[in-house]
Formats: sequence, structure tokens, C-alpha cells
Amino acid sequence: MVDLVEPTTTEKTIERERPTRRARETRDVRSLIPKLGLREYWYPALEDKKVKNKPVGLKMLGTDIVFFRDANDEVAALWNVCPHRGGSLMHGDCHYKGTISCPYHGWTYDGDGNVLAVLPEGPDSQVPGKVTARKYPTRTLKGMVFIWMGEQEPAPIEEDVPPEFFDDISHILYFTEMWNANWNVALENGSDAHVPYVHRDSWRNLLMPMSPFTGPHGGRQKIVNGRAVVTGSYTGRQVTGQNGTEPRSQTRQRPITGWKKQAFPGLGGQTWPKHTYRNWFNWFMKPGSWRKPPVVFKAGEFPEEWGSGHHLPMMYRGNRGNVFYSRACIAVTEDTSRQIYYKAARPSNWIGLVYEKVHWRLWGQRQQANFSHQDISAVEPQRYDTLEHLSATDIHQVFWRRLVLQARGMEDVGKEIEVTSAEKSSYESIRKQGIDQEDAVVER
Repeated sequence: MVDLVEPTTTEKTIERERPTRRARETRDVRSLIPKLGLREYWYPALEDKKVKNKPVGLKMLGTDIVFFRDANDEVAALWNVCPHRGGSLMHGDCHYKGTISCPYHGWTYDGDGNVLAVLPEGPDSQVPGKVTARKYPTRTLKGMVFIWMGEQEPAPIEEDVPPEFFDDISHILYFTEMWNANWNVALENGSDAHVPYVHRDSWRNLLMPMSPFTGPHGGRQKIVNGRAVVTGSYTGRQVTGQNGTEPRSQTRQRPITGWKKQAFPGLGGQTWPKHTYRNWFNWFMKPGSWRKPPVVFKAGEFPEEWGSGHHLPMMYRGNRGNVFYSRACIAVTEDTSRQIYYKAARPSNWIGLVYEKVHWRLWGQRQQANFSHQDISAVEPQRYDTLEHLSATDIHQVFWRRLVLQARGMEDVGKEIEVTSAEKSSYESIRKQGIDQEDAVVER
């Protein structure tokens, strides 16, 4: 794990040119977050339809896993390493229903990892019944195979998987892509001030314009059930909880709407946005947004921990009313991560379901890729080992990092937490604006 670097006073003047130079080492919460993810959790792996009559290999949390169909035609998962002499099971074959055979010596396993036969040794082989391969528990929900990556007994899957996977009315559509970024660096790309800047020219923003400013504040953060960080939402001059509860009077200015310029004193009075051309495009597209889709994911329908925000072990969620989007960031290696997007929809009939599937394939996935690739351009070259100077709008990330160190399997690591000056700065700046937070998160 890389210790974080803070430049000395003299080095700050050349930090731009020599960013890797070290002055002193500091313990920082980021350095304690496992680079290969949190293991004692259920993770989405791949769509059930991807596993047919051949083994499918996948790297998750730095571990190679092989998926195949067991005797009940369910997707099973084993460690990709054959316990005989280390052969790669994903390069083997499924000669018989419910089995997988190593490509080297034909050791043949069932879905529980039991050796059923050693093909070249014949039926009198002495190996069957004496050796087992490492099995990973799996469960398929709405076409997605989830896998337990931990060493302990699996936790209830309902604690790690969103509630729309367990109801009878939600349909889930998927989109997967790879980022050349650490899982948590990719996951922290949410609930902060980057959205109106990075995505100012996204297809989504041109079709559904957003304000170019968030304001110099953060939201009221709340850790729920030790598994999620949800952000309070603003309504006029009040801030409410995630599900529209707990109104709190604030003195915050009403947010700016539309592409309106603001002058920046530090820039000599120059404005941002630099022009308002987008307003003409937004006006042109306005007829398409006159009829707003019905709200089917109502506030308060889900438990508070499954509202908009971050949820352990690796998920960011956002409620758009007519659909519910989630993005799971799964570590592949220390520097790469697999992003699995869930789009939960609730069409009222089969025609609506066909529309959702066609729309997702022809337009939705492309729009999502356009949006996420703008994130990639910012996140992939990002440094995660240098001194931070956080803003009040980074308060959600402060809470999320703390929550990760309270996760399953992190009990001993969490004791090493030290509060950084950057965290204190973000925390205090938002407190000064009258937005109360959970003191225990950063006050030690």
C-alpha cells in the first residue's frame, strides 16, 4: 500500500513539476482502503446468459474465478486453479453436464468442487472423494450472477444487493465496461461537484439540462445501518433526508437553474459558463421533455440505506424517479475495475418492457457510455497518493471512506484511522454553513 505524500513548504513551489517527490509520510484513510476491494461481500459477476456450455473465466478482486453450469443448470463458481498441479480450469471443458474438466490432466469437478473422475487414470482412479477445489457460493437474481468472495460464511444477500432484485415488478437491464482505475477511485466519482463540469457536454445534459453550478456546499450526510452513506436533498430553503423526511431549516441560497453566467472575482470578473450556446440547444430539445415520464420509484419506497448514495461494498445509486440506476465498481486488479450498471425499470405491460429493452440496447447503453467515458477521462489519470485539499463539496467522499473502514473484515484496519487536515477542512466548512453532520465520523 502506498503511503500518501505531503510536500514541505519549499517543495510546494515545485510540486507541479515534481509531483512524486516526498517530504514526509503520513497515515491517511485512503492508504488503508484495500486496493483489491472488500472480500466479505456479495458481488455481481456476470449475466447468467453469458454462461452456456463452456467455462467462463473472470478475474474479481485479484482472484481468477471460473463459472460453469452445475447439475441443476445453475451457474457455479470455483477458484480457477486446479488443486492437482495448478491447471487453469477456465481453459478446460464441460464434457459432461454439471461438470468442468481441467485441460491438463482431465481432473473433473462438480459444482461443489468435488473431484468426480480423473479421466486419463480411468474409473479406478484413487483421487475422487479425496480432493476438492475451492468453491465460491453463487446466486442468480434477475439474470445477474452474484458471488460471495469472502472467507467467512456468506452474509444475507439482501444486505449487499439492492431491493429491486427481490421484488416482482422491477426489470433490470445491464451494461458492463472496464476502467483503468482502482475500484474505489472509480467509485468516489459520485456525489460531488464534478458532474456539472465534467458532463457539461454529455448527451444526457444536452437533452435534460442541469445547472452548471452546485454551489460551495455539500449535503447533509448520514451513515445508515453501517452499510450506506446517503445524502440529504435540498428543497428550496430546506434540506431533507433521503426519503423526504426530517426537514431542516437552512440559510442556503436556492440553487441556480439553467445555463446562466456568473462572474468570478479571482478571474478578473470573467464568467462561467463562458457562453450560453447550450441554452439554444436545450430550447430546441424542450418539446421532447414536456411530457415527463411517471415517477414509479417513489421516495420512501425503499429502505433509507438503498436510496441515492454509496452502499457497501462497491455501489453508487441514483433515483431518477422513472428508473433507478446503480453502478457497481468491482476490483479486477489494483489498477483496473469492472463497472456494472443496473437500470431498474417498472414498465406497466409487456409493450413497455419491449420498449425498455429496445431503448436500452439502441440508445440507453450508448448514452451511458458517453456519460461514463467523460468520467474515465478525468478518473484514469487521477493521482490517489498525494496530499489532498478537500472542499465542502467533498464531504460525501469523507463519509464514504470512513464507512469502508467499518466494513466486514476491516475491524482491525479501522482502528488505524487518523483524521487528516483535508477531512477536517471539508467537515468544518460545511458545518459553518449550518448543515449538521454525524460528529463521530471525523471527530476523534
